[in-house]
Amino acid sequence: MTEARPGIAVVELARGKVNALDGAAYRAIAEAFDRISDDERFRAVILTGRGRVFCAGNDLHEFRTMDGSNGDAAMRDARRAFFAVLECRLPVIVAVNGPALGSGMGLTASADLVVASDRATFGLPEMQVGVLGGGRFAARMLPEQAMRRMFFTAEAVDAETFRSWGAPIEIVPHDELMDRALERAEVIASRSRYALTLAKQSLNGCEGLDLRRGYELEQTFTVRLSEHPDSTTAVEQRLAAIAGTGRDGRADERKGTNP
Repeated sequence: MTEARPGIAVVELARGKVNALDGAAYRAIAEAFDRISDDERFRAVILTGRGRVFCAGNDLHEFRTMDGSNGDAAMRDARRAFFAVLECRLPVIVAVNGPALGSGMGLTASADLVVASDRATFGLPEMQVGVLGGGRFAARMLPEQAMRRMFFTAEAVDAETFRSWGAPIEIVPHDELMDRALERAEVIASRSRYALTLAKQSLNGCEGLDLRRGYELEQTFTVRLSEHPDSTTAVEQRLAAIAGTGRDGRADERKGTNP
């Protein structure tokens, strides 16, 4: 983990030529994101891979020795890594620099934003190697039948195809990948850290709820944020910016207030 720019942490997958993950790598990912969550220096995180591959999935050597006696522990390590990304207190941007397969797809789907190189590919090859998993995470990014097509065929698709199926990814030329990810991270990192952590909790909490319960939960976070000095500062800065345009600040305030 490094601090690429003030307020922005970068976590780089770096294991072998294809960044295949074993138990130790999963534990390291979880520990890194847990540390970043608690580090007051940071307000945004970028996750990427070293080399030409983002993550080729699980280390197949571990699958050769997995059985009922050790499988639950292995699955727990993987699960902990994915949810450390998903539940990181700060927004996470995944910069997909190459193939994101299996667990690489799971990590991608656990993020808040995805920027992909035009060389990136996405796939769920689990059935080719005699295992299951990954479909539920892929369904965060794709309609159900698109996810099932990827799962049952185990065929990887390029970034443009993945986006055309509904995946909300931004595709950029390969050489611009990290610059674009950093641009997105800098916008996020300009916000209040307290507001970002509440926003992340709010969005995660609402994801599985119906409209009424989800919005009611969001409103409780709005009230919590309104009690913090950062909220007052943001309101005053916005009103000052409106006043500086020469428009009626009071009228704009009314127009700009959320219901």
